[in-house]
Amino acid sequence: MNLKRIGAIAGIVILLGFAVAAMVFSFIDAPWARQALSASLFCAIVIPVFIYLMMLVAKVLRGRGVDDDAEKKQTKEQKPEKNPGEKSSVK
Repeated sequence: MNLKRIGAIAGIVILLGFAVAAMVFSFIDAPWARQALSASLFCAIVIPVFIYLMMLVAKVLRGRGVDDDAEKKQTKEQKPEKNPGEKSSVK
């Protein structure tokens, strides 16, 4: 199995663990259960959001550091050059 699939399965198991823990803590009548329930719900919400933000930042930063000259050459090739004596057809 590839590494992404293993990570996805591990993430699903952890999130299901948080959900089960929240359900168990909601039925326990102990002084610490309310705090444990709050912690479980907090982790079930914050951890996936944090992972999503890290993936988004990694996606944005992945293109940084790449040779920008190659991109400039491609844009120059796509735009036709006009002769200085040619009139523009745009009115």
